[in-house]
Amino acid sequence: MSDGAKARWINDFRLLTLAIVCSVSVFACLFLYTFDNKYTANGPRASSGELVLSASALVGQPVLFLTEGWEYFGRRLLSPADFGADAPAPDEYIYIGQYGGFEAGSLGENPHGSATYRLTIRIPQTPETYMLELPEIFSAYRAYINGKLVQSMGYPDPDNYVPETGNRAAVFEAGGRIEIIIAVSDFSHIYSGMVFPPAFGKPEAVTALLNTRLIFRSVFVAFALAVGALALLIGVISRRKSIALLYGLLCLFFVGYTSYPILQTLFSAIYPFYAIENISFCAMLAVVMLLQKSLFGRRDKWNRCIIGVGAFMCLASAVLPFAVTGGSLAVMGIYSYLIMSYQWGTSVYLTVTAVKAVAGGKTHSTALLAGVLAFDTALVMDRLLPLHEPIVSGWFPELASFALTICIGAVVTGELAGKYRDSAVLEERMSGMERLSEMQRSNYDMLRERIEEARTIRHDMRHHVIMVEGFLRDKDYEKLEAYVREYRGAVELRQPLSFSQNLVVNVLAGHYSGLAEKNGIDISFSLDIGSECGIPEADLCSVVSNLLENGIEACGRLEGGGRFISLTISQKPSMLSIIMRNSASDVITGRNGAFISSKADERSGYGLDSIRAVAARSGGFAEFSYDWEKGVFISSVLLAVNREMTLDR
Repeated sequence: MSDGAKARWINDFRLLTLAIVCSVSVFACLFLYTFDNKYTANGPRASSGELVLSASALVGQPVLFLTEGWEYFGRRLLSPADFGADAPAPDEYIYIGQYGGFEAGSLGENPHGSATYRLTIRIPQTPETYMLELPEIFSAYRAYINGKLVQSMGYPDPDNYVPETGNRAAVFEAGGRIEIIIAVSDFSHIYSGMVFPPAFGKPEAVTALLNTRLIFRSVFVAFALAVGALALLIGVISRRKSIALLYGLLCLFFVGYTSYPILQTLFSAIYPFYAIENISFCAMLAVVMLLQKSLFGRRDKWNRCIIGVGAFMCLASAVLPFAVTGGSLAVMGIYSYLIMSYQWGTSVYLTVTAVKAVAGGKTHSTALLAGVLAFDTALVMDRLLPLHEPIVSGWFPELASFALTICIGAVVTGELAGKYRDSAVLEERMSGMERLSEMQRSNYDMLRERIEEARTIRHDMRHHVIMVEGFLRDKDYEKLEAYVREYRGAVELRQPLSFSQNLVVNVLAGHYSGLAEKNGIDISFSLDIGSECGIPEADLCSVVSNLLENGIEACGRLEGGGRFISLTISQKPSMLSIIMRNSASDVITGRNGAFISSKADERSGYGLDSIRAVAARSGGFAEFSYDWEKGVFISSVLLAVNREMTLDR
């Protein structure tokens, strides 16, 4: 496959992957909207303030969500005593969540004040025990069932108003008729009154639902918290602290953003939980932008701009919710507009930056773009499907934020692993160059010894000639043969002084041939490589030394004869081919069947990783295989030649 065809295939694969991500995100949102939504859940619906339930309905649908048909009494704080013979008429019938405040759709009115919600449920006459879930109601209320006060939070009386919110439930016994009255006041929150639909059913069914929801959210949060803590720990001990620390902060802010329902279940308060949720959300988006810049961009003035905007939004999230206590609808609108603008602005920025990173061929950029597109899709679907209240899982932006956090985590993990691997490879290369220097000194000493031996031999040559002439004159051929055999053994060199024209390869071959000879290993070389091979000396040293060192260690672990190493290096116009075969028995494989060094737990145990990294960096590749029948390990390495480097040298 040509480089152009390969590039087109990669681009097509990326486009297909991103299209799949968008499609899956849309499908997931539609699935949750249909099957995990209080407003679309199966079951009978109330109408005109009354819900009629048969015994079969309660059996077939153990948990019902009271979303529709509520009587709404605006600006009135009523009690059961007010619904006697002269019961007041409701202002209108609404569904829960229809209004975010007590303005009841009339723009310009004060969003704060008091209101009462009433719903009557017709049930079988036989008394049964039921449970009513009362999700967060803003910001103080009293809940009555059949005239009895079953739950209260804070003090809704305007003259003695004390806000308090939390997720609560009430268990009661009833038969024939259930009258639910909830009197609410709010003078201190962005929202007012009932915003989230209650759940109704048998206690065991409602309890199971609440526990499932809490467990799901707790696992959700605990996972992010554990990953964030691990990232912070890695950031402290790693060599590239910034991205690990930023990712740890991202996970912690995500926890702050999504843990609000858990806190409201365990505790009852408005502040600081609501402020923590909004501050964490704004800080999370700012950290995502900083992480993206750190991974694929440069540190410049945009970093300060991102930090400034994020800090401003965090401050606004901490201050503006308190400002709504003055009853200003304008302040609520400004705050809502700021959050929405910041959210969509962040989405556009992340998308544009991620697309540029993918177009520029940045490593791991496709994974990040996938997470960003999932986040974008969730924002769009959240606007297209506003009537969504999750039963168990979470809101679209929350789930998409989790997906984005996971994708960023994968990118950060890849970056840290790459840096760790490069660091290990660099140490291996430095160690190899140090070994090469030692080998050069050793070869120099050996060469000097050979020169001294040659001088001695030349000095003694006259005496040897006299001895040979004597044996010939006496025709004592047996002694002559013995003397020549002894003399040849004395002057024979144990290994050649030169294996290759390339200095690095020559030094390595000389050193490892000596080691092989000492360990009884048959080693052979075929080194067709010139002095100017176009490969950096550090890379060439790293590859050849690791191959030979691994080969000698593998042979050293074998018992008996038949131990061998065969190294072949051939120079080609654009590539340098290095093939080595050596006997081995204890081959170790890692994940996906890839061979790993048998000394991978030691400091110097990065041989094969180092070879792979050098080959990949040069534009070549490294493959390792094992012939199980013959017990031969085969290493094949191709290194791309730098022609300019060859010409320069």
